[in-house]
Formats: sequence, structure tokens, C-alpha cells
Amino acid sequence: MEADQKPVMQRALGEEWEKLHAAVRRHYDLTPGMEQSCTLAGNMEEITHSPLAKPFILFGRMFGALVPYRGQNVPVEVLNRTYRDRPAMFWHRTFRFQGRKPYVFQSRMEHLEGREIVEFVRLNLGICMHLSEIDGALCYTSNGYLWRIGSFHIRIPDWLLLGKARIVEYGVDDDTVMLDFVIRHPLWGRTFGYKGTFRLKGSAAMP
Repeated sequence: MEADQKPVMQRALGEEWEKLHAAVRRHYDLTPGMEQSCTLAGNMEEITHSPLAKPFILFGRMFGALVPYRGQNVPVEVLNRTYRDRPAMFWHRTFRFQGRKPYVFQSRMEHLEGREIVEFVRLNLGICMHLSEIDGALCYTSNGYLWRIGSFHIRIPDWLLLGKARIVEYGVDDDTVMLDFVIRHPLWGRTFGYKGTFRLKGSAAMP
């Protein structure tokens, strides 16, 4: 299989892809250039952000980034898709906070180079992340931000915004994954985080 015919995560991880837990591989086994999808449904045990993070989160809403509300036991559905004509994996996350309209968080992930991917939100603002495999888990560590404005690429260091992000996704059984996402600033400490458990409802080639 050619490099550009592999899932985004497999391109970044190389041989470590095969070491991932089967449920984690199943989640990300979507190949850009093919019409495929995968759906997960689960529950966020908690979604938190510090008071210091609030101005950044409000600013981030312009870009459709992060989740602006706090909550516990929040039902979430995630749809991942790839398309024939797009070199990315797309995310459509729906958070159902009690007493609020469903909040939708959309993004796309592309392979950047080597072990690095970038997750873009609205207006082509992306967070760059280095990937690794640890004991079968998929680990993301942020490496600053990338803003594409036409042909210009602007790099923004983590510390200018919320801080360094770390995401760990690991398998529980053949159909279940757990996610732990934390952002910590070198001066302000933990600024944002969420964790939850998700069950893979299915994956399929699209017509």
C-alpha cells in the first residue's frame, strides 16, 4: 500500500501502528481517498477548563475550537469520515450538555511530516501534534499551532495560548476506547481537559 493510501495515523506512526490496541486501530482505520466512516458513542466523565482559560476559549469559538462549556457525564457522539477527494480524516463531534443545544465541534486531521499530524478547525487554524505508541495506546503531544493563510504558514508556540496538550487514547476491549485529554500551561497549570469512554458503533465503506 502506498503511503498516501494509508490512514493518517498509520502514515505518522509507521511500524508502531501495528502495536496499537485493536480498538484504537479500528477507530483510525480510515483512508483518505476512500469513502469510509466510523461512529463512536460515549460519555465524557468530565469537561473542565480553568477561569484563566475562559478568554482563550471564547476567542477559540471564532475558529470552532475546543468545547466552551464545563460538564459531567456529557453524552457525546463522534463521526469520523474520509472522502475520495480530500487528504484528511474528518471529525464531527456532538456534545449534549444538559439544558443546552447540542454543541458540534468539527475538525480535520492531516499528516504533516514524519511523526507529526495537524488538526485543523475553522479558518485553517491547526494544532500540530507528535504521535507515539505507548503500551498499545495512541499518544498525541502538541507541538505548537499552525495557521495557514493562503500560501503563508504561521507557527504559534503552545505557551502563547492555553499551553501544551497531551491526549492518550487506549483500548479497553475490542469495541471500547478511553480518552484522556489535558492542556497544561507552564505558568498557569492545567487549563483545559476532558476524559471519557466510547464504544465503536460501527465502521463502513460509504457508497
